[in-house]
Amino acid sequence: MRILICSIFFTFLAINSYSQEAKPLYMPREFQEAYKNKTRAFNGEVGENYWQNSSDYVIEAEIVPGTWKIYGKQTISYTNNSPDSLSEIVIKMYPNHYKKGGVRANKIPLENLTNGMVISNLKVNDEVVNLGLDASVSNLAHATKKKNPSNNISVSYNSTFLTLEFNNKPIPPNSTTKLSMDWETEMPLIYVNKIGAYDKESAFIGYWYPQIAVYDDIDGWDKNEYTGAQECYTDFGNFNVKIKVPKGNYVFATGELLNAEAVLSPQEYEAYILSKTSPDSTRILNANTKDEIGNSKSTWHFKAKQVRDFGFGVSNNFNWLANTTLIEDKKVSSNIVYSYKDEKNLRDLLNTQQKSIEYLSNELPGVPYPYQSFTSFIGVPEFDGMEFPMMANNGFSKREISNNLMTFHELAHTYLPHWVGINEVKYSWMEEGWATFLTFKFCQNFYKDTAFENYELQRAIKSYNRSAGKQWETPLFSPSNYMVVRNMHFQQSYRKPAFMYLALEYLLGEERFKRCFKTYLNRWKEKHPTPFDFMFTFNDVSGENLNWFWKKWVFEYGYADLGLKKIEGSKVVLENVGDLPVPVSLKLTYANNKTAIINKTPEIWSSGKSSVFIEIANVEGLISVELISDSFPDVNTTNNLIEIKK
Repeated sequence: MRILICSIFFTFLAINSYSQEAKPLYMPREFQEAYKNKTRAFNGEVGENYWQNSSDYVIEAEIVPGTWKIYGKQTISYTNNSPDSLSEIVIKMYPNHYKKGGVRANKIPLENLTNGMVISNLKVNDEVVNLGLDASVSNLAHATKKKNPSNNISVSYNSTFLTLEFNNKPIPPNSTTKLSMDWETEMPLIYVNKIGAYDKESAFIGYWYPQIAVYDDIDGWDKNEYTGAQECYTDFGNFNVKIKVPKGNYVFATGELLNAEAVLSPQEYEAYILSKTSPDSTRILNANTKDEIGNSKSTWHFKAKQVRDFGFGVSNNFNWLANTTLIEDKKVSSNIVYSYKDEKNLRDLLNTQQKSIEYLSNELPGVPYPYQSFTSFIGVPEFDGMEFPMMANNGFSKREISNNLMTFHELAHTYLPHWVGINEVKYSWMEEGWATFLTFKFCQNFYKDTAFENYELQRAIKSYNRSAGKQWETPLFSPSNYMVVRNMHFQQSYRKPAFMYLALEYLLGEERFKRCFKTYLNRWKEKHPTPFDFMFTFNDVSGENLNWFWKKWVFEYGYADLGLKKIEGSKVVLENVGDLPVPVSLKLTYANNKTAIINKTPEIWSSGKSSVFIEIANVEGLISVELISDSFPDVNTTNNLIEIKK
């Protein structure tokens, strides 16, 4: 017990190393172990003993449009870089989200229920695995597992993953294990929950292949069910994927198309090559000129290096526009693929995508786009969007601004969670919140000096104010996978963290904030940061102990709500009703119709007090003091004005 207490004490001491006065952050036990083992560092750097496993995939799949059945076979080379001998391997089977009887947090139409994913011919290092159901399947109570002592590998099934347990020969550290398997599944016949069919001719295929789960230094194996409420936590790896479709269908996917000349017509190929160097919009494909679907088939071959997933779209009735965006000395291929029916609304979207890549690369975060291409596949029957490495599966709106901002938001996810591998299951606020914040900033830049400049910010403020301060608005540090209430998910994953990042920018100033953000991204690119890695990096790079800020925004209940209490002489008494450290903007109005603005950063709340005094330099002729709430949320605005009666 004494050893444990000392360990916790020194952990908190290290967290508090920036200041003797600041209170230490709460840190759960599993995180304490990681810092004790030096896989992570208290200054936000990657720890000297950091490790990360990986899976390399070779996949051959055949897609049957209309029924959207998928028949696949694959090999996986799984590398155990951890110091642990692994007694099991977890394989995610995401299509079982649509299986009859599967675990789900969302409603799915009956037409979309399937038989899930069926794996066969599974081998581990050439050892055949018996995939028959075992006694571990149960309803509510934990089952007693019956292992066959004659087999080295036992199998247990959950709803959306299976576990291979090694009875005799665990996987040693610093070794590679080869798995091979056949499998079949099918996509939903109606688009739902970010993937599935648009119609009988077009679909987006995501979460579609057997995938090795993440084993990390915080939780070990990721054994969270995929319920549809959150997204996925995946490791980085290399993908070599061949996709067979009836000839006349086109495939748009993560990675580089290796056999474009073989699958495109001569005219299409010529336009495709031109688009790789030209900044001008190039029409590669026009739905009205495509070949008829025949009985023959074509195979599209893609490769992608060091990415955390692979997604693709299939269609025979979409248009394809492309150009090249030059970022420093790198050419980025930018593609828009959409239904010919939406031509008049989407043909200018390629320009927005180009501006988006340039903004992210040159302005904020100011980190060059890390991949060689990006494709927006557009046609979702509802206005929704889902990011994949180098791709997005986007909805369509008849409003230009909605399409523009959706395109940017999903592209922004390139940085988080794809380049910086956030655990989306537990910490969705570390990626959705950033994409939302970045969309505020892009909208202000893209629509500068127009009526739409603050469109996205104002929309988010209204949404935040409707939900803030209610019982289910738990601290941000609460694991995201417990959020199954839709309003809770959107508030906690998108709105509240976006405003936390905005408050942080007010606190640090734009230049220092950007420096912290860029450092965080570059430190943790192609790795898996936790909330502490993010917070410690900002502490380190800013040169300040921000624990008082994190304590309120990340670990405690609270919401954005300020109120004016009274004026005492030359001082305004300001109350922090919601208890979050937020920026303050006061408007002073005088009898001669002159006005003045007093701005304060969230540092005004660093003492932890619930009310503060703000000095007014000139009270002569002052007739009113007003809290301005048009650029940051304020749940209750009825206490935002004090009029001075003479």
